[in-house]
Amino acid sequence: MSKNFNRKTIEISSKGFPLDFYGKTIDKFLRTKPNIFSSRFQFPIMVLKETALKQNIDRMARFCKSVGAELAPHVKTTMSPQIAQMQVSAGAYALTIANFWQAEIFRNYGFKKLIIANEILDPAAIEAISTLNAKNKAEIIFYVDSLAGLDIIKKHTPSNGKQNLFIEIGTDMGRGGVRDLDLAVTIAKNISEDDRLNLRGVTGFEGAVPNAARTEQGENSVTEFCKKIVEAAKRIYLYKSSYEFIISAGGSAYFDIVAKELSKFDEPRILLLRSGGYVTHDNRYYEEIYPFKGSNDAFLPAIEVWAQIISAPEKGFGVLNLGKRDVGCDLHNPIPILKYDGKLSKFSGEVEKLNDQHGFLRSNQNFAVSELIGLGISHPCTTFDKWRLIPLVNDNYDVVDCIHTFF
Repeated sequence: MSKNFNRKTIEISSKGFPLDFYGKTIDKFLRTKPNIFSSRFQFPIMVLKETALKQNIDRMARFCKSVGAELAPHVKTTMSPQIAQMQVSAGAYALTIANFWQAEIFRNYGFKKLIIANEILDPAAIEAISTLNAKNKAEIIFYVDSLAGLDIIKKHTPSNGKQNLFIEIGTDMGRGGVRDLDLAVTIAKNISEDDRLNLRGVTGFEGAVPNAARTEQGENSVTEFCKKIVEAAKRIYLYKSSYEFIISAGGSAYFDIVAKELSKFDEPRILLLRSGGYVTHDNRYYEEIYPFKGSNDAFLPAIEVWAQIISAPEKGFGVLNLGKRDVGCDLHNPIPILKYDGKLSKFSGEVEKLNDQHGFLRSNQNFAVSELIGLGISHPCTTFDKWRLIPLVNDNYDVVDCIHTFF
């Protein structure tokens, strides 16, 4: 897959790349053995750390194997077929996406086993999915959480169509999903009575539990929600299709609790985790709450965004040429971790505010105009979507590949 991507041209829409290589192929660019700091990259630029990316993919695969779970990584995080292929090569059972458009991106790059972690009520998407399933061009599963939604699915599924459905379980004050398990049973029975529909399993998202946290109360809330998914599985199992039943949940924060609790469902089944953010991890949000924190075999932050100090008008204050259009800030601002002034060194400080194209840096450490600051991030999803072509770098910041995204 990488070879096919490397035939593509570096377009002017790819932020941060050296000016001399716009209009040239990625393969030609890589043959020059470029380095982030010495090959005239423009800043800001996001990079992916190869060592961390591979460690995270391998670590999650080993965790799933250790608990008897399969993994369908939520690739809406990266929207990158190249990274998805790395995850599948490490044993991923399927891919998770958020909508049919995303499913089509990955299907067109050869991924056929897809879980849309959402209700689908758009008539065109419902019909298209049913046709793909019926013709064995893909195996797509999506969610239903209401009789009204199920009626819409039935209405727009052709007589020769085929749908694979998860019943989503929710929690009060949470997001989507059935609150009342009696309703889940009614939905399951209705699915079983229609030859076009297959009940494939039950699912939920523990990250939507309102007070989920790494506190005793927060973990108890996640545990209770997982028990609700198990109870739902027990009650709807009678109505399952001929496929092996799937019980599923699991983001990138509480997947240890999910695996422990969902494994208590003791009918023949597939236990499926759908973690996404783990693949690059981060420096703050996931780092503070995921189960491997402090371990010698942990996830590693794989994203850095490098920016230049373009003004230092006051002592301890610098302006970075990076803003909300370059880095996610939905949970926290980026975190200064490194400096490059001809050599690489650790750096600490705070980005106290972001404008569209500027970052407000405060630090007690020495820095000067034109120097580069490496920033870690919090929550990878909202940084990835700001970049279409991302250098993959080794530990010396040599570029070893270029990662495409499709947002």
